[in-house]
Amino acid sequence: MGTEGLRVAFDVGGTFTDVVIAAENGEILTYKILALPGTIGADVDRCIDDALKRTGGRQVDRMVHATTVASNTVLEGKGAITGLICTRGFRDLIEIRGLQRPAIYDIFWDRIPPLVPRRRRFEVTERMLADGAVRIPLDESEVRQAAHRLREQGAEAVAICFLHSYVNPEHERRAMAAVREILPDVSACSSAEVLPEIREYPRASTTVLNAYLMGAVNGYLGKVERELSHYGREILIMQSNGGIMTADHARRFPVRMIESGPAAGVLAAASLAREASLPKVVAFDMGGTTVKACLIENGEAAQTNEGEVGGGINTSGHLMKGAGYALRTPAYDIVEIGAGGGSIARVEEGLLMRVGPQSAGAVPGPACYGRGGVQPTVTDANVVLGYMNPHSIAGGAVPIDAIAARDAIEHHLGPQLGMDPLAAAFGVHQVVNATMARAIRSVTSERGRDPREYTMVAFGGAGPIHAAALAADIGIARVYVPLYPGLFSSLGLLFADLRYDAVKSVMARLDQLEGQSLRDTCHVLAEDLRERLKREVGAGEIRFERAIELRYLRQDSELSFAIPDDIPSTELCGWLERAFHSEHERNFGYRRPADPVLAVSVRVRAIAPARSVGVRELAASFERSARSAPLSRKQTRQAYFGPQAGSMEAKVVSRRDLLDAPVTGPAIIEEFDTTIVIPPGWRAELDLFANAVLSARS
Repeated sequence: MGTEGLRVAFDVGGTFTDVVIAAENGEILTYKILALPGTIGADVDRCIDDALKRTGGRQVDRMVHATTVASNTVLEGKGAITGLICTRGFRDLIEIRGLQRPAIYDIFWDRIPPLVPRRRRFEVTERMLADGAVRIPLDESEVRQAAHRLREQGAEAVAICFLHSYVNPEHERRAMAAVREILPDVSACSSAEVLPEIREYPRASTTVLNAYLMGAVNGYLGKVERELSHYGREILIMQSNGGIMTADHARRFPVRMIESGPAAGVLAAASLAREASLPKVVAFDMGGTTVKACLIENGEAAQTNEGEVGGGINTSGHLMKGAGYALRTPAYDIVEIGAGGGSIARVEEGLLMRVGPQSAGAVPGPACYGRGGVQPTVTDANVVLGYMNPHSIAGGAVPIDAIAARDAIEHHLGPQLGMDPLAAAFGVHQVVNATMARAIRSVTSERGRDPREYTMVAFGGAGPIHAAALAADIGIARVYVPLYPGLFSSLGLLFADLRYDAVKSVMARLDQLEGQSLRDTCHVLAEDLRERLKREVGAGEIRFERAIELRYLRQDSELSFAIPDDIPSTELCGWLERAFHSEHERNFGYRRPADPVLAVSVRVRAIAPARSVGVRELAASFERSARSAPLSRKQTRQAYFGPQAGSMEAKVVSRRDLLDAPVTGPAIIEEFDTTIVIPPGWRAELDLFANAVLSARS
């Protein structure tokens, strides 16, 4: 891919649209806009035009986009009218599910309804065996009859999922041909295309989700492409796994972009960890609506192949499942909670304060935004505490009404709690920090890691405000706040490479497998991915990563392990078995060396380099602009740090000021896209990559 012209990245979140543009001369331009409905294309268009004028750029070389359209479609129930054609006897599979529930003692919990109601689920006669042999041939007349019935019911999408099609997809292919003949204008997909992998319910659920999303994603991408078509280049889309794909690929497999936005931020944090030689990192992303956390070890973000969507905010990581629709696709292992800057604070029965998951969003937004919001939010509390600029943020693009923020706290929280506005605002700050600590612990303590051994990389519009206090609560002694922290997810889009994934189920005991057979399976998958990348994007240089999923014989979930190139094939299976026992003990506290280890699936990633910038380039761009900028005028602001410290005069500085000397707390670093709070007892300095490094003074 070329590197001439502008490279544009835009990330649409729940509150802001973030745009980052890298010019060919190395300049980085940033824009932060309230994410108002129907303005995405127009906003990005305006930013690109401004960048072209400011840099004298000749063209737009690449546009990369992260979006919440897929996840929002599921959460809001606005997907296509979907039908399911399945093997006889499996009509109710997506309703029975995995018999899991997130809270086993909650008698009031209700399972969310299936995406396909029973009247649109049709069984057909066919049966494939686990070895791929045909036991009962497909009755194509029943498939045609089901397609006609779905047309009568107004179906807009069709999912096809037959038993054991991951081994032999022939029946699904014939059924798909019949459906497309009868329903040529309806979106359709089969499980053999979407997820050729063992386990009937996750495969069926993922295929149904894919069909359900195809229309909405196709319409959304078409609209964005039309609005930006005069720039002449295709838009690339961020996947949940940290790679990018073509818009056409996203249209066929929209389930792969459900965690599009959060993945970009994690990718950027992993790039920072590698370049700054940080072996153990927790990525902490606090935006306007949610907070995300992900573990990064040795420069690699934790990945998973199973998850859920549609069951609300994921607050408990991998220990509790069953609230949403099963989704099995490669993704960063991100824990997400409803505790962003726009999260609403309220007092419940028993004088118990709650913060989130309800959010004020962009409209009406926090009270301080002056867009009609009246309920107190985390952002309002931060304004009252003096942490945020009381006049404007986002480079002046968003005015702040400090009086409205104080009124919201005083009227909605103060009387019920019997507190003055400062104390009530600090209570909001503490409650949301305690909620966010759960997310950090779910990716560390709950997975056998000691959070005190980790460095926090804090970003998002609100993350750097809370990072130091949150880190102190958890026992983390060092926090990195990268350049452009409020736009870090958009920056991650410019760090991304093209990535396609393939999987094949093997289902065999590891001690009965040969290492060479595993490598041969990987080779076949890799060659298929190579051809696809060449065909779709013309990729030349391609790197492959190979992994295998293992579990004990009678278990239900797997751990994933990279297949190393430097282990001889004759020793590979033994090495993998020893690695599995060790990692299982670290994650779950025990090992069972006498139990057989089962190889479940082999996975291959194909990665074609496409990244536009990196941490070093960002630091160079910052230093060029910062050295020519004057020092900040000496300013201070009253900020409240709790009942013990009280209100204190905090220095107000810029990141540029840290080039000359570290800053000790209490201090506030104001930036275009966020605010960094340095509490008493902490200090901040710049490292070689212009990261603001916050550390607790001993």
